[in-house]
Parts: sequence; C-alpha cells; structure tokens
Amino acid sequence: MEKPQGYDEAQAFGEFETIPAGGYKCLIKKVVCEKTQAGKEYLKIEFDIAEGEYKDFYQKKFANDARPEPKWSGIWTVFTEGYNPGNTNPKFKGLITSVEASNTGFKFNFNEQELVNKKVGLVFREEEFEGQDGQLHTSVKPFFAVSYDKAEEAKIPAPKKLAQKGEAFDDFSTNVADNDDLPF
Repeated sequence: MEKPQGYDEAQAFGEFETIPAGGYKCLIKKVVCEKTQAGKEYLKIEFDIAEGEYKDFYQKKFANDARPEPKWSGIWTVFTEGYNPGNTNPKFKGLITSVEASNTGFKFNFNEQELVNKKVGLVFREEEFEGQDGQLHTSVKPFFAVSYDKAEEAKIPAPKKLAQKGEAFDDFSTNVADNDDLPF
C-alpha cells in the first residue's frame, strides 16, 4: 500500500469539534444569491456565532483548517421560493423577519448584501447522515431563524433521523394487499 498524499496533514474523522443543538446569537458574514440548474433562487449565508461559549466558533474552525484551501463551514442555504412555485419559502420569510426584528430600524429591500453584518438568532438541530465509512453519524445544522434576543431560549427541534435501510421496501410490501394486483 502507498501512503496517500496529504496523509500527515489530514485531520482524523471524529476529531472535528461540533456545537450542540440549540439556539445561538449569530452574525451574518457574507451572503450570495445563487440559482440551481432548475432556476430556483437561494441564499448561501455565511455566519458565525456572535456571543457566548461558542463565540467565533466558525472563524476558529476556519483558522485551524489545515487544507491547502480552507473552507468556511458556518453556512446556511435558504431557498426563497417554497415547494409550490410562486410561494415564498416560510424559512426565507422567517429569516428576513428575524433579521429585521434583530436589527433596530432595519428593513430588508431584497438586496441580499443588506444582510451582511446583521444579527440574527439561528436554531440548530441534529441531523443524521451516513458517512463514507458506511456508519451513521450526526451533525448540527441551522434549521430556522429567530430574533437575536430569543435565540438562546428557542425550543430545540427534534433530530432529523435517516430512514433505516429497508424501511421504504418494507412499507411498500406491507401495504400491498394482494400480489395479483401488481403489474409485474
């Protein structure tokens, strides 16, 4: 076996510091408005924690990122349109109203750059994912926005669980009354 390039500099899986699920007082650092290939508009929001035990959490992670091109990990992607075309995404509306409530005298005029350096409360939840090692892991990601002063008292959402392998097929097979009705 050959030693992989960058092995000595790589951080071992499991050594990454995380924050617990909960509400945090945050500051928006950067906002980019982009579109998916299907034309759906979204905001890519870079943020950091502004107060408390985890103040500057993402800045510290970025500063300690040993990769040749460090990446900012405090990012929340919020689509502007809901699932039904022509309807505003409630998470986008919640973000904007929370930013307005958190910054005295601020009124959003649909210029995403106006959000930079604004305060907002973000509520994080745990999310399960399957790692490259095939094992189940969890991460903590922003789930919704609240006003800055209400962040720390916000109710923590239930974790987002992955469906267990085989559940979808089991569900299908138990809901079929008679195999004679199947088209195959």
